[in-house]
Amino acid sequence: MRVMIIGAHPDDWEFSCGGTAIKFAKRGDEVVAVSVTNGNKGHFYEEYKSYPSKLAARRMEEARRAAEMIGATFETLDVDDGEVYVTKELTEKMARLIRKHRPDLIITNRPVDYHRDHRYTAQLILDVAYMLTVPLFCPDTPHLERMPVIAYWWDRFEEIKPFRADVVVAIDDVIEGKIDLLMAHESQVFEWLPYNAGELESVPSDEAGRREFLARRIKGRAEAVRKSCEERIKELFGEADFLYAEAFQISQYGRQPDPEELKGLFPV
Repeated sequence: MRVMIIGAHPDDWEFSCGGTAIKFAKRGDEVVAVSVTNGNKGHFYEEYKSYPSKLAARRMEEARRAAEMIGATFETLDVDDGEVYVTKELTEKMARLIRKHRPDLIITNRPVDYHRDHRYTAQLILDVAYMLTVPLFCPDTPHLERMPVIAYWWDRFEEIKPFRADVVVAIDDVIEGKIDLLMAHESQVFEWLPYNAGELESVPSDEAGRREFLARRIKGRAEAVRKSCEERIKELFGEADFLYAEAFQISQYGRQPDPEELKGLFPV
């Protein structure tokens, strides 16, 4: 199977569905990880204010390293961080990229996400969804014969509509691998995000301490996903015998899989 995981920023997919991505790769699926932006604003060092290209280069390298860990391909549309807008040019770039990889499944964030880059990334995908199958749209790239399934990864946002868990993936057996993926994003998990959260002084300086610091965050999120999906987990599995989970909502904008196909789309 061909899977495209499309986030706005270089570390988005690792946080939100890194465990499931590992399972896709282990299953033998072709995984393409996409960052719409180059991540050139997500930091606070003075040198990056004057030379954002240095930060972009660092983040692109982190993203490539993480993707390589699971044998995934990494791509970027190289939009400057914080500057994702739904334009004709970017919409067509997104269409061409999806057509290039011809995925069976696209995973992204919901269009109700807190971050504008995230919302517009999702909107770009939804805007091109039907057009992917239209031959005269971007005729320089072959159209898709079949619409991909589009899935959103889990979030807590309820302002417009709460997340609906259509699929739950247990990730206990790959949680350490998910932590490995995010360890690659040093500029974010040990610098920018702690700084932005006002907890930079609590970040350990040694490797083991840093991994433990990150593991608490990743495992805490994965536990929160499982707890928030308890009713759906009972429907799917009966009693849950796992601690950590990732969950997904099937978008109405993509192809609608029947229950049997849905079972096969996501790894167990």
